[in-house]
Amino acid sequence: MSEMDPYRRFAAYYDLEYAGYTADLEFYQQFAYQAGGPVLELGCGSGRVLAALVETGLELTGIDTSPSMLDIASEVLGNAAHLVQCGMEDVGDCDQLASDHYWMAFSAINTFLHLPDSASQLRALEGLRNVVVEGGILLLDLMVPEPHYLSGIDGRVVHELSANLPDGNRLDKWAVRTHDLATQTIDTTVFFDTTDTETGIVTRVSDRYLTRYIHQFELEHLLERAGWRLISLYGSYDLSPFTSESERMISLATWGSMAE
Repeated sequence: MSEMDPYRRFAAYYDLEYAGYTADLEFYQQFAYQAGGPVLELGCGSGRVLAALVETGLELTGIDTSPSMLDIASEVLGNAAHLVQCGMEDVGDCDQLASDHYWMAFSAINTFLHLPDSASQLRALEGLRNVVVEGGILLLDLMVPEPHYLSGIDGRVVHELSANLPDGNRLDKWAVRTHDLATQTIDTTVFFDTTDTETGIVTRVSDRYLTRYIHQFELEHLLERAGWRLISLYGSYDLSPFTSESERMISLATWGSMAE
């Protein structure tokens, strides 16, 4: 397994936390049906959303940087989707993706924020115009950088998951986060503790990752700089408008003269 795989240490635990998350699936299904053509997911992970899009009958492609996650997605999806190891910032230069081909591209629950700075986020948005057809759509589902949340996360140890593994052992996930206001980044260290139910021995796996959050008008500016036009900004999966009380910030954008 490549040492550069960012999820190699906890890919096996990913679906224990996210496989049951279904709140956004109908949202993506509806837009995929409306797009009516090939769909591309940025950072597809283990294939949770792509699996829900199989019923649309559309051509599906997922990209991810992690071979470990793509291996799991391949087991889930089989031949129902084309999976490519590629970073989001390199999407426009990936020779395994056809140019001007996808009618819809999307990034689910904060995945786009794993790009570590504005330059890489802008590069990804610019690259997407090479692979999304003129008049096609782009959906980005992002966290809301609410000030009280950001000010309260530093140094806290949070228990985020408890689950029983197939072998009968117990898994607990803990997370510690620190926030840097100047860079708009959240540095997260996660710990997965597996407890042997017979011996009580705990085995710990840990890893660390960075996310860079985006404010509303910065998002609009990034999209515009990359040649995208914002159509709507939603605050939830029921398509309600984005407000100060919204828990999500979901942008719907398009590009090209056909979209004017």
